[in-house]
Amino acid sequence: MLPAVCLSAVSSGCTHYVGRGSDLYYQGRYIEAAHVLEMSEQRLAAAEETERAGYGLYRGATLFRLGDLDGARRWLEYSEHLTATHPDDLDRDERQLLTETLIAVRADLDRRAAARGL
Repeated sequence: MLPAVCLSAVSSGCTHYVGRGSDLYYQGRYIEAAHVLEMSEQRLAAAEETERAGYGLYRGATLFRLGDLDGARRWLEYSEHLTATHPDDLDRDERQLLTETLIAVRADLDRRAAARGL
């Protein structure tokens, strides 16, 4: 039986690498998820917008979990930009994950800047 995440990836039209990356993310296997997503970045140029939005979400959320705030912000804002005009590119749970993770990343970046006196 496939996990719910995998079924979600299949139903939303995500490609294998986005589905695999999201599965690893939800399993807490962030280093592996980051590797899968990083190694498939070159596929984005030919990917559909829905796939790019999911890729950005899971790459950003994974990088956040690994402590890479700048990388996380880059990919989450990439996904946010894509879904601003096409919110259905992510399902409800993914949109919630995007929103919550962006809030956390921006708060951590603000704290980092304040600590540096910027």
